[in-house]
Amino acid sequence: MPVHYFIDLTGEGEILGITPAHGSTSKKTGEPELGKVMNCPAYFPLKIKNGTKDEIQAAAGGGVSVAEAGHGDVREIFCTEIKTPQGKPPKIAVIAPPAGGKVELPEAGDQVAGEDGEVDSSDQDANTDLETGKGKNQYYRHDGWLKQIRVFIEDENYRDLEVSTALKGFIGAKHRLSNPVILGHFALPNAEKAEANASTSEEKKKAKDAATKGYNSQLKQIAGARFTFRINGQVLLKMPEFQKWWASAFAQERSRILDVLPKGEDGFSSRDDEGSKRLTPVFPHIPSVPGGGTYCPLASFDKAATQSFGLGKHTLSMSLTTTERAAAALKWLLKDDRSHCRLGEKLIAVFWAVPPANGAKPCTHDFAALMNEPDALQVLDFFRNIHGHAATVPNTAHFYCAILSSPKSRITVRSWHVETLGRVNECAKAYFDAISLPDVFQPGQKKTSPLGDMAAAIVPPKSNAGPTPPAYSTLLRTALFGTPLPHSYLESALSRQSLEFAKGCAEKDRAEFESRLRARTALIKLHFKTNKDITMNEQTHENQNHPAYLCGRVLALMDKIHNAAHGKSTASSPAGRYYGSASSTPALVFPRLCKLARIHLEKIENKGWAYNLDRDLTGLVAKFSAQASWPRTLSLEDQGRFAIGFYYERAPKSDEPTTNNSQTKHDSNQS
Repeated sequence: MPVHYFIDLTGEGEILGITPAHGSTSKKTGEPELGKVMNCPAYFPLKIKNGTKDEIQAAAGGGVSVAEAGHGDVREIFCTEIKTPQGKPPKIAVIAPPAGGKVELPEAGDQVAGEDGEVDSSDQDANTDLETGKGKNQYYRHDGWLKQIRVFIEDENYRDLEVSTALKGFIGAKHRLSNPVILGHFALPNAEKAEANASTSEEKKKAKDAATKGYNSQLKQIAGARFTFRINGQVLLKMPEFQKWWASAFAQERSRILDVLPKGEDGFSSRDDEGSKRLTPVFPHIPSVPGGGTYCPLASFDKAATQSFGLGKHTLSMSLTTTERAAAALKWLLKDDRSHCRLGEKLIAVFWAVPPANGAKPCTHDFAALMNEPDALQVLDFFRNIHGHAATVPNTAHFYCAILSSPKSRITVRSWHVETLGRVNECAKAYFDAISLPDVFQPGQKKTSPLGDMAAAIVPPKSNAGPTPPAYSTLLRTALFGTPLPHSYLESALSRQSLEFAKGCAEKDRAEFESRLRARTALIKLHFKTNKDITMNEQTHENQNHPAYLCGRVLALMDKIHNAAHGKSTASSPAGRYYGSASSTPALVFPRLCKLARIHLEKIENKGWAYNLDRDLTGLVAKFSAQASWPRTLSLEDQGRFAIGFYYERAPKSDEPTTNNSQTKHDSNQS
């Protein structure tokens, strides 16, 4: 679990400072990222329901949080809540004890809001939970954390240690983030100081606004941060004494639960421990599943409709050991960047690979995490093993992939796939080869469209609904298992392409326009590769003689001629005005465009460039046979060939003039 800040204490518990904990380096900025992964104590996932002797329930979930020893958030450690309402600046508020002073721990149930039409926790800010959303008192979180720490510092085996003295002093001081001294340890931007240090009134306003924005941003970050302690330079979570105490406390709680669980065995565990001989009616909650909010049960049979007759909550016979191992594995897969891929807002895919031998350890499969990598060079170099980081693939290893969601506050497996790792590696390489396309902004360079970009490219830009969940899962199956891309994706890509060319784009939106165009072209290439085993790329570009492909090339070349003649693109460029009709009924459009091209060639000031364009256009038109001329109509698949030919011909060549008129720039179409 990542820890974001160390609270540095003296041996007596005085705060020396609050230091950011940096872990890995950001791939985008090259700067250290806030959050260092550490071995943090975790609560036992089950408990005996209050007021009963043997009724088991989940310890957390349903909007209920459980404090964990040695670390916590601002609510647990500082008894302070940083509210982050959407569209408004964050607010700091001390959490007051409930009236009467009696702290009642809310009961965790399998059901959370969203199942009965209420707001789902996943729709709220990531730093809030259901209890906060409903206005319930959050003091129980601080109270629970205090109880955990006091058990440690009052234990006769540890109470005389320096760490216990320091923690006791910290607790006694009752530090709150509302105290400016405590908040000052975070070195947040100060709007007043920034304004005072500026010269002119305009600079003062800019400085104040920038500082205010930075302050609010960092405060929101603190709201979701996790803290631990460092006493005289020694991290609490790494102290052997603390680790020994927590291991003992966890084992005692587990033993207490085992005593009340019914006896029984499942078909999953071959172990001979006591946990494998006891069945659990309640399953651990898993974080980070889309739609599941903060926590979501691995399985749930709390409603009659989900239970098999006579089995009740034991509809799924699973031992405690099996549930613990399954939950731990799934949590790890959801945290490890190499083992999962987010598919929009509602789905997530997890994958792992295991050799067939009994007891074999999982093997590496780093290529799966490249699904959302836009750097084609990095992706393709991985498969070529240029930098030596792609280990030899054990072809016989089993590769597993599960696509998960949580539409009703319990984990749902949307699809399940098993294949050999060698076969998946081959499919992934073919997938990346197919979607690698020239970068229109960097001649000679290639880019791959992230999976999410391809799903989004066939729906209207900035659509509130966005791509459907099946679109993501379909593309993932195509990428990893070579499943043929459905014909409907070709149809959607072509339809969206015509619409967006007709609409055009402003210069400020050009990067997004080009990205979407590349993503749709990648989809079209995938259709031909997975359905027809046809490869169309830079190597085959000049040798493609299909009339539809040639028509696409001709339109792209006419666009270049138009732009060169006008010094820039206009709303009347051939692609902007005629893409839809040129790609479906070429014979009605191209004769007129050829006449316009001749006129535009004469207007180009760079005669050398005009000569090259004229030569290329003449050569392309000559490839049509004397009898065929321009096709009257093009089928959907031929329109796909048109789109691919158009994209490759449109991509800048190394010998093109490096001016702003060498590429199509679509201005808003006012006609």
